[in-house]
Amino acid sequence: MKKNYTLLSIVFSIFILLAACSNTTTNSEENNNSQSDSKTVELTMAFLAFGPPPKDLELVQNEINKLTKEKINATVKLLPINASQYTQQTNLMLSSKEKLDLLITGNIPGFLDYSGQSVRGQLLPLDELIEKHGKGIADALGTQFIGASKIDGITYGIPTVRDLAGDRSLIMRKDLVDKYNIDITTIKSLEDVEAVLKTIKENEPSVSPLMPGQVGAATVVDGVYLPEGDPLGDNFGVLLDSSKLKVSNYYESDEYSEFLKTARKWYKAGYILPGAATNKESAESLMKANKIFAFIASSKPGIEGQVSKNVGAEVVSVPLTPISTNTQKVTGFMWAVPQFAENPQKSVELLNLLYSDKDLVNLIDWGIEGKHYVKTDTGVIDYPEGLDANKTGYALNSGFQFGNQFLSHIWNGDSPDLWKEIDSFNKNAKASKALGFLFDSSPVKTEVAAVSNVINQFKGSLENGMVDPEAELPKFQEKLKAAGIEKIIEEKQKQLDKWAKEK
Repeated sequence: MKKNYTLLSIVFSIFILLAACSNTTTNSEENNNSQSDSKTVELTMAFLAFGPPPKDLELVQNEINKLTKEKINATVKLLPINASQYTQQTNLMLSSKEKLDLLITGNIPGFLDYSGQSVRGQLLPLDELIEKHGKGIADALGTQFIGASKIDGITYGIPTVRDLAGDRSLIMRKDLVDKYNIDITTIKSLEDVEAVLKTIKENEPSVSPLMPGQVGAATVVDGVYLPEGDPLGDNFGVLLDSSKLKVSNYYESDEYSEFLKTARKWYKAGYILPGAATNKESAESLMKANKIFAFIASSKPGIEGQVSKNVGAEVVSVPLTPISTNTQKVTGFMWAVPQFAENPQKSVELLNLLYSDKDLVNLIDWGIEGKHYVKTDTGVIDYPEGLDANKTGYALNSGFQFGNQFLSHIWNGDSPDLWKEIDSFNKNAKASKALGFLFDSSPVKTEVAAVSNVINQFKGSLENGMVDPEAELPKFQEKLKAAGIEKIIEEKQKQLDKWAKEK
């Protein structure tokens, strides 16, 4: 697979946003930069890997170092860490102050804990360093997104340039769409989706019509929730309307109740993948095995080509929600500098190259030209003759991580204007009025833990239609109140009001 990963399709789980309250540093910029400029600095850079390390990683690293040594007098040690171990390993490195100069962080439930790392004093404030050494970073992100990661007015993480907005779309196998003459232009609502699922159920008994989300254990509600709102990070108090700063209990909203009724109807009709609440397999792997017809995913320009490559068959998609952006989407993946980094200036200088230097971006994204990829007559890139995804020596397949993805070559099969399309997608998205707000849950951490337990108890069965919502939803709501969700909402509203006033 030589494609991008969609921002919010990795996980649908609960996470806690903690806000920083300290601006103290153990390594001042003056002390760290007292080293002689003539001494080459080695920078260790930790990032996510979605497979074993590429066999040609060292070859690519050597080419990267030729470039970085010339431009900023630094070399880079690439440290890919498997996604399943990333959280644990980077937390250990931060706690033990192991050699580390840059790392991927972010706000993804149960996975990347930017806010927690910031409040624990593990990340370095970056505003002054960006001002002095990060012009390329500021230019690439622009004014709309560069401030979205601030905590108490301080920047600890820099969002990567990628799809910073999203809608949620129904992704379908084109062969079955064509076989049953399904007019996808008529799919505008969940009722329209239901009619399509009914067709597949009645005519393709060996295929489950729908997997609710793109990753295992996703629910029907996860796929379509808050079409006009903002989850404010954790769903424990949301904006039902992202144009208004009114925090509400989503689980008591009419919207949530109606989604549960739809999920129940689809479950009873046999439209939902059996065992969806506990499924661990991805939608793309199930579609590749011809086990499902469709799934709901966070979407962006190029999503059809991306999924088609991954499943080995053509797919089509239709949007189910408007295009929007919020803090969680923008801050899903960010670069940060550990508080104890040996030379923060060089760390930021390297980041600046990742946001402004096309040669460096393409080296780390695609490897060495002529060996790992070639340019075609149309200007896009492809595998050299005799190579494919299984034979290449370098395939990180995660350009969304490495600074400015808009500087990356476009892979064969994607629109030649893909980055222009995504840039327009980002800029034209409806921005939440709370864009840039991060909730500090520490005043209600006991309640957050209790509410999380209740949600874990009810979510899968309720939101995939496995139980009757008329009987189970009142029990769910009652237990949420007993666990303290109203106290969380009150605290979140207080913080949001303060943030809006200061902003």
